[in-house]
Amino acid sequence: MNIEKYDYEVQTLNNELLTNRGSMSNSYINACNRFLRKAKSVDDPSLLGYAYYHLADAYYLVSTDYRKFNTNLLKAIEYLQYSGDKEYLARCYNLLGIDSLNHGSPDLALDYFLTGIKCCDGLENSGVPGFLEFNIGQIYYESGNIKQALKSIQSAYKNIRRNEKESLYYRNILYCYCFEADCYMQLNKPDSVKKCLMAIDRLEQNPKVNQEYINGDSAITAADIRARGYYFIGDMVNFQKYVSKLLRMIQNNKYPLDNMEDIFGMCRFLISIGWVDEVVRIVKNTERSLNDLNIHNLKKEHAKLKCELYESIGNKAERVKALEEFYRYSIEQEKERQANYKFFTELRYKLSNMEKENITLQKQATTDSLTGLGNRYGLNKYADCAFEKAYSEGKSLAVEIMDVDNFKNFNDTYGHQAGDDCLTHIADVIKELSDKNKSIHGFRYGGDEFVIIYEDMTDDEVMNYARVIREKVIEKHIDNKDSDLGIVTVSQGIRNSIPRKTNKLWDYMYAADNALYEVKRNTKGEVVLLHKAVISQKSLDEATHI
Repeated sequence: MNIEKYDYEVQTLNNELLTNRGSMSNSYINACNRFLRKAKSVDDPSLLGYAYYHLADAYYLVSTDYRKFNTNLLKAIEYLQYSGDKEYLARCYNLLGIDSLNHGSPDLALDYFLTGIKCCDGLENSGVPGFLEFNIGQIYYESGNIKQALKSIQSAYKNIRRNEKESLYYRNILYCYCFEADCYMQLNKPDSVKKCLMAIDRLEQNPKVNQEYINGDSAITAADIRARGYYFIGDMVNFQKYVSKLLRMIQNNKYPLDNMEDIFGMCRFLISIGWVDEVVRIVKNTERSLNDLNIHNLKKEHAKLKCELYESIGNKAERVKALEEFYRYSIEQEKERQANYKFFTELRYKLSNMEKENITLQKQATTDSLTGLGNRYGLNKYADCAFEKAYSEGKSLAVEIMDVDNFKNFNDTYGHQAGDDCLTHIADVIKELSDKNKSIHGFRYGGDEFVIIYEDMTDDEVMNYARVIREKVIEKHIDNKDSDLGIVTVSQGIRNSIPRKTNKLWDYMYAADNALYEVKRNTKGEVVLLHKAVISQKSLDEATHI
């Protein structure tokens, strides 16, 4: 999504949106709604997809309105699929995967995360693959494969580092350090845990980092890892410091969805070191947040935690109640999981159909209906990449303009259907050549004009292929009484050179058109190759003719 191509109002609203997201402010939803109203007013699919994604993200991060999260995410996917915005489509799959994890469906979650990674193919300087790998690491962690989880998180860290402009960049870096430390604790590597804790300390000292991520009311993850990490390496002073800070946070506040698993893990740690009174208070306080979220899988996990807690302190009555809750929420969670499978299956079917439709529309948009070659739009789209590649690699690029000799008279004499048939036959010659050599790409430019691009070829190679086209057309023996040979012939003008930074398709087309003009002015049916755009006596003397 390139916001810079939109007007000042869109850019201002986007800055407000990202600022609120970066601070995890409750105003994030309001900022998203204002942005969405603007997107609707300009009726831009890409902008609408971007707006709906952020609104879904806002409902996930700072609200408990789960229905609105789902509704806006689905709208985002439809618009982003239509507009072809791969990065934000991948972000949507990431949210779908997180949602599946929250509902106890890791298999669905893994499918969505992997689909998101596929969407990222070809994206440069994007941190999105890092988010997805981070979440895949969580699945490995929960399944007990700690070494693979560590590999995923280390790969995630490298990818997240690719885009420092991401609004939650430092929060995501912090989460990588925390997750890595947790893995090293499971693998019993105290020196590595200490390095992760030092990395968190460095983040805390970084003036660019929003301190809310580390020291604010919502910084549960960082405080949890610091408390457990310092306990693990035997630093009781820092353990007391951070466990006290953590207890203040989680005994008095409501918790966002992202922190529930952290709190459950922290409670099990506190039970293991005998701090059960603190866990009793946390468990009771947690119920307020769970009632707001109303996700049965989390309620089931909470009931499971209570079973462990009351068993550890010998409270049989409370343990029986917790077991009853665990059973009840297990039934509800299974119903919810089945409903989610149905929902996600229908979504997958819908998205698959949309993708097929988009491929068809895209093909129609870039393909000439008569000849099957690329059309002018397809040429412009392809040429941008070809010129950039040739310039960056210092390789030659040739552009040829070819047209049919005396085509107007041919149409007048033989009729428009014969004219269409003639163009189709010539297109078949170009397609046959390009099918054999992937460095050759043909397009119908309009009327009887064709454009052919040759990548990384010498003058001799380009001229040999141009000669093949000319001779193959002659071999078709298409009658044309206005031609000197009595059959259809073509004239070809080419420019071949290594592009400079300022060169674009138009410069090469201009030179090739000048070369074609020279053919038409002198001897039709020939090929002329130039290296410069402007026709001069010197350039004509240097030109190659066949």
